[in-house]
Amino acid sequence: MATTAHAPDFPRTLDAYRERLQRTFGYSQFRGSQGDVLDALADHDVLAVMPTGSGKSLCYVLPALEVRRTVVVSPLIALMQDQVEGLRASGVPAAFINSHIGRDEQNARYLEFIRGDSALLYVAPERFANERFVEGLRRAGVHLLAIDEAHCISEWGHDFRPDYLALGAVRERLGNPRTLALTATADARVREDIRRRLGLGADAIEIVSPIDRPNLRLSVVHVPNDAERDSWLRRYVVGREGASGIVYVGTRKATEDVSADLRRVGVRAEAYHAGLDRERRAETQRRFTLGTTPVIVATNAFGMGIDKPDVRFVIHYHLPARPEAYYQEAGRAGRDGDPAECCLLFSSRDRARQQHFIDQAYPDERAVRNTWQRWLEASRDRGGDLATEGDRLQADSDSEGYGAIVGALRDSGLLAPTGFTLLSTDPMAPIDTQAIEDRRHQAESRLAEMIEYAETPGCRRALLRRYFGEQPPPRCENCDNCLTDEEPAYPEELYASLAAIRDRTAARSERDALTVLTSRSIREIATRRPADESSLLEVWGMGPARVRWFGREVLAAVTAWEAAHPDAPRPTRATPRTPRLLERDRGSVAPRTNDPAATELYRRLREWRAERARTEGVPAYTVFSDRTLRDLAATRPRDVAGLLQTWGLGSSRVARFGAELLAVIAAD
Repeated sequence: MATTAHAPDFPRTLDAYRERLQRTFGYSQFRGSQGDVLDALADHDVLAVMPTGSGKSLCYVLPALEVRRTVVVSPLIALMQDQVEGLRASGVPAAFINSHIGRDEQNARYLEFIRGDSALLYVAPERFANERFVEGLRRAGVHLLAIDEAHCISEWGHDFRPDYLALGAVRERLGNPRTLALTATADARVREDIRRRLGLGADAIEIVSPIDRPNLRLSVVHVPNDAERDSWLRRYVVGREGASGIVYVGTRKATEDVSADLRRVGVRAEAYHAGLDRERRAETQRRFTLGTTPVIVATNAFGMGIDKPDVRFVIHYHLPARPEAYYQEAGRAGRDGDPAECCLLFSSRDRARQQHFIDQAYPDERAVRNTWQRWLEASRDRGGDLATEGDRLQADSDSEGYGAIVGALRDSGLLAPTGFTLLSTDPMAPIDTQAIEDRRHQAESRLAEMIEYAETPGCRRALLRRYFGEQPPPRCENCDNCLTDEEPAYPEELYASLAAIRDRTAARSERDALTVLTSRSIREIATRRPADESSLLEVWGMGPARVRWFGREVLAAVTAWEAAHPDAPRPTRATPRTPRLLERDRGSVAPRTNDPAATELYRRLREWRAERARTEGVPAYTVFSDRTLRDLAATRPRDVAGLLQTWGLGSSRVARFGAELLAVIAAD
């Protein structure tokens, strides 16, 4: 039986964390669920679902400063440098180890961590394949294991990564240290998968935060063809000259084509996708974080864990496959809390493109067996070990198809739980592909939800929040539909009643709710208000089996609503209107004041920050954020005590920059 690693006691109250929060980071209070997570860590492992931009990293950085020796698992090595730079700017002793640095430097950073000189060590999951690395950590004692983007461990998640599957065994070899698993999006099934695969006990605490980001304006633009898609994007990005933004596209080729098109109209845009060599990807991301390249055109390979807070827009040039991916990618905008825009370009042909990707991602039984037999052939001269072949296939893979095949072979007992060691030599060995088929059905239901997001005449934010299990108000007043004068053609109360029937039916049958009934079907029922089974059968997605299954409940809900609303207008067959994008302020968010002196001081402070960042070779936001600039311009502190009262200025930053800041302010 594994033993639990000895660690210093975690703080029993939040007082110590609050003091560090103010002194180190200059923040006077916790945001969202941060306090709940820190409180739970005192006695429990924690699985926390917190929206992008809610400050997840502080949930392990603050404990690391108390108990030291915290290992942070991050899936993308190119992000570690940015994360560590930001922490070091605040005086936090942190380091990262990845393949971009030399062996001697890796060893030096490892030894610093083992000695306790660094409080945090960032590593990618594949680092744990080195047994000596793991054994050294075990002997030293890991006090906190933080797993970022924890949804990557679940084959039901939207970004499954086979390397994450080894983390449960790694955690056990480390002595089951206190563990914090973090993700921005995970439904109940994915959360259960994370707990099971990490070996979190029954006493582990789940903290699921509301997903809403009110500063993000959501919109959809319907484009009839690719020419109009390109034309709209050019107009939009050119109109936001200098603003930082991400354009997500569906293919590698599109990253090159779209970025080249933007460059032709004077936009500093670069392409990013998994097929580029590692150095180019790292350099491109670095230029984006530094602000020298304001616009990145990327596949979904770009962005997980992106720490850049001043992204002012995220455009989805192509339809994403599922709401989880869309909301996580869109959530990379406005992490500083300032207004940002998230726009989806949508064509009715986008469904076919995504269905093609689903077919590739979830191969049929024949494709799985062909892969198994190919691996057997490749392993004959390698003693059953296919590490090289597995690495090549993973590197070449752009979809979930690789992960689905690996999962099926492991579930069937033909492939070792970690690595690529084959456990059979039988080319016709039984292979269980039921999990792949289940995931295909799930993927298709998620795609239907994305189509509904694009086509709904109702509140887009409410639709997303309902998808993630929340009960939102009917309007948000910050999406394109809510900002028009038109009302949805369906009553929100009836929609909510029908959604509740769907959820109860799913719970009774232990099925995924969206495979029981999609949001589009619920919308059409609420809009048409069918009076009998024959008219219910005319609703999109309602076949005879569903009508027999829960049709009576649906019709009863419609009848009850109409009885309670005898004066309601007759039901319609309204088609979705074409949404429009509402223009917003462009560029960075300046102080909202009529004081010309404050605006001029803000400009000079911003110039000082840009020059200081260039001198140090770091992104401007690691010096401090735009919000800090606005507070400085508004309050004009005249001494160190005043600087320490400014949002985002902790003691380390004041020690480094305070004299220069006071000089800039005094010159005002």
